[in-house]
Amino acid sequence: MSTPFIQYTLLFECHADYFECHEVLEEAWQDGGRKDLGYAALIQYAVAHYHARRGNTPGAKKSIAALQQKLTLAVTDLEALGIDNAMFARDLERWPLPETLPLDGPTRQRIERLKPTFEPTVLTFDELVHKHMYRDRTPVVTERLRALEARKKARR
Repeated sequence: MSTPFIQYTLLFECHADYFECHEVLEEAWQDGGRKDLGYAALIQYAVAHYHARRGNTPGAKKSIAALQQKLTLAVTDLEALGIDNAMFARDLERWPLPETLPLDGPTRQRIERLKPTFEPTVLTFDELVHKHMYRDRTPVVTERLRALEARKKARR
């Protein structure tokens, strides 16, 4: 059975598709009422990697600093996912950022068994690096306009 975390991990380690990692966990995090702080931490970790690869070192380091401040709040949720929290804290001190996730032993074994079955990406390196530029933002823009209109009606 694949979970959003398993999907995130395979995208992270097999494709280095940090943008898609963010998308996968963002959807799961939202669906769960934004309660899983482990998901929130890993979303931020993917964002830091995305910024770093694009050469936005200040943005990456800002994301890491914010994540470090929140890490103690997410420990329980991260551990439940299979993250080794001590290793994660050490990894947040490293630069450049590690290209693998700090997984506990059983989770690492599971991921390594799944990697050969994970389809390779069809994206070019440039498409991975600048993925945000290629996405269709129509649903997001439409929802923002709908929310704005609803707020205007509520004020009347």
